Amino acid sequence: MVIWITGLAGSGKTTLVNLSLKTVKNLIGPTFHIDGDEFRKCFENDLGYSLKDRNTNAMRLINFIEYINNQNINVICSANLTSPEYRKLAREKFKNFFEVFIKVEMETLYKRKPEIYTKSQTKESPVAGLEIKFEDPKSADLILDNNLHSSLKEIKENFLSNLENWLKNK
Repeated sequence: MVIWITGLAGSGKTTLVNLSLKTVKNLIGPTFHIDGDEFRKCFENDLGYSLKDRNTNAMRLINFIEYINNQNINVICSANLTSPEYRKLAREKFKNFFEVFIKVEMETLYKRKPEIYTKSQTKESPVAGLEIKFEDPKSADLILDNNLHSSLKEIKENFLSNLENWLKNK
């Protein structure tokens, strides 16, 4: 099984995984977490943040996840897939695929991650949602609102409850 948690930088992807990974492992068995930022470090940050580089990284992630998943190890990935075509490819490639989109308004992100969203960006480091167009996923299995209307505990419980229901109905 592959659980892909996507959203803009600062939306809470990795935080959600860190809060829920133990329960996810109890639900689905051995599960490997791939964090998008840490994954980039494995390749010595050889890619920038242009759309082309983001798409190259998306293919790396998808191929690596396929490699792990083919060994009967579940994967939960906390990484943004900027391009809809790569979200579609991931959904098609993995038989048991649960996509979670963490939706956060730009105003909240400016406050939460000012180092990313308020500094002047360069062509070498464009930001998804600002210089790079970001379309909300249209086929996400779950959309979580993380605009601070709910506590992290409520968001985690919503995620786990929806994952459990999805697993039961699969």
